[in-house]
Amino acid sequence: MLIRSVAAVILAVVLTAAGQEGAGSPWFGTWALRAEDAGDQPETLIYSDAGDGAMRMESVEARSVIVTHSDGEPVRDSGPTNSGNALAVTRTSPTSYAWVFWTAGEPFVQGQNTLADDGRSFTEVSWRIDRPERRVTLIYERR
Repeated sequence: MLIRSVAAVILAVVLTAAGQEGAGSPWFGTWALRAEDAGDQPETLIYSDAGDGAMRMESVEARSVIVTHSDGEPVRDSGPTNSGNALAVTRTSPTSYAWVFWTAGEPFVQGQNTLADDGRSFTEVSWRIDRPERRVTLIYERR
């Protein structure tokens, strides 16, 4: 469950980094982890334009906020929980990005998020840095 929560935060931050497309970014909006992936731990992500080519990502349940560019530089969580975690996002196309989630100053989880062709969902494939063979695939749906 920790990996999934970390992945959600990372996803959110990564999505924020994709915001360099401006107000019309296909990533902007509210996303929810689909029920079959969430189990008893729902996750809601809100991505919006933060200006200057940055994107604001909010993980509602984790009470996390990250504003990032897609330049691969780690950005610290500034949400009310002020977890000290960070996310580095690198946009790979207008509809995908790679990310690395940092905790305690060390990279912990990484992944790739890809928007569906219809824009109604995105797929996250993620794995712990120390266990790349144990990949997890999650689907987030637009709300």
